[in-house]
Amino acid sequence: MATKLSRRDFLKAASLVGAGSLLAACTPKPATQPETGTQPSEVPPATGVKTISYWNQWSGTYPKSIDEMKKTAEWKQYLGEYDVEVKSAVGEDALLTAIAGGTPPDMAANYNYLDYMARDVLVAVDQYAAASKNIKKEDYFEGNWNLGMYKGTLYGIPAAEAFLRYGTNYNKQMVIDAGLNPDSPPHTWDEWLEWHKTLTKVDSAGNLEQIGLDPTDAIGESLWSTDGWLYQVTEDVTWFDENTGQFNIDNPQMVDYMNTTKKFIDVIGMDNLAGLRKAQGMGTWGGSFNAWKQAIIMEGYWHPGETVNEQPEHTPPNMATWIPVPSSRKDAKCQLAGGHMIMIFKGTKAPDACYAFTEFYSSKAACDITYKMVGWLPAVKSYIEKVDPTPYPGLDFYIRSAKETTNWYKSLACPITSFVANKFVELREKVYRDQMTPEAMATQLQKDCEDEYKNAGFSS
Repeated sequence: MATKLSRRDFLKAASLVGAGSLLAACTPKPATQPETGTQPSEVPPATGVKTISYWNQWSGTYPKSIDEMKKTAEWKQYLGEYDVEVKSAVGEDALLTAIAGGTPPDMAANYNYLDYMARDVLVAVDQYAAASKNIKKEDYFEGNWNLGMYKGTLYGIPAAEAFLRYGTNYNKQMVIDAGLNPDSPPHTWDEWLEWHKTLTKVDSAGNLEQIGLDPTDAIGESLWSTDGWLYQVTEDVTWFDENTGQFNIDNPQMVDYMNTTKKFIDVIGMDNLAGLRKAQGMGTWGGSFNAWKQAIIMEGYWHPGETVNEQPEHTPPNMATWIPVPSSRKDAKCQLAGGHMIMIFKGTKAPDACYAFTEFYSSKAACDITYKMVGWLPAVKSYIEKVDPTPYPGLDFYIRSAKETTNWYKSLACPITSFVANKFVELREKVYRDQMTPEAMATQLQKDCEDEYKNAGFSS
């Protein structure tokens, strides 16, 4: 999550339908494996392709971390004679254009994976994973591993950034200055609303000087194919049935969610919030929190580490706790395992080397560099058990939550995830601006999703 671009900028209203036919079919061969599990998979001799391309949407310190990885002995062991050409901060529209033109990169990460898995443009990696001596499903958190699965086929293993997605982070000093107790944080939406009111400040001209909690920021912005949906987790809803293709959005839980989050927006003012977000560095995903303009932010485990690495000289004193839940669920401690994988596109001339790159990301060398430079963790159980969270205040909560969570959730495999996310953001703003009731919004979103699912060819 190192990029601070809004996810709504990522979720372009483009379609991948038919893109698979533009790419040559490619069936991967199992990588040659060593006799023991102590060494990485061997990469077959190069066949004229010495460089493989890797696109991603991350920015910040992430590209630099790969430069450091290339200096390790493990890089050579995994990649052999291959180099990886990295292009970061590449928007999803550019990736879609490349696929439509028949010139996709060899690999990509931090995109809406389900959209690509559902449209048959990726290389399946089942055979690689089955043959590997050092990559085993049981070594990973189940929720993370399953994110690479679509309709029984494995398209990727957890890589780069993959752990737990839900927590509420807050600036300890801003909370103290407001007369609140940072050691006794709220848990229900109603309790957080009171903190939000106390922490929000407006100047004499009506401009926002400081806000408490923006429920549309960061993990609350919209749904993402590997992070689930805040609505799903806080309201305890299965919004899409993966077996039947049925949507469950037009319901009392969505109405409650919209009514609840609207209370937070009403305290701020939709126009005031939009103005704040347009200011330099005040965009979503941490900018305003890092600038001490936003006291509370709902983010995943990456937030503590990224906050420290992005501004070490002025790091907000961070603390973390559970995400808000309705008062009717006051005892629920909710969590979701999610994160990323590296997609390998059909048409690549070096699928073995591409898979070796994804395997490399589970090596201790890669995990150490990523954790130190970016603040990210892998989905590897043994690594999490030994990691020291003290450099990143607030990270200890996420590690504890893996054992203390009472309600686990998973990202749902909906093949029109991008569409649902876009439409949700569009209709949500109408509710916040009093142009639509929550009830009408829930009904409209349900209908729009059903229509798109059918028009995209996923239902008869």
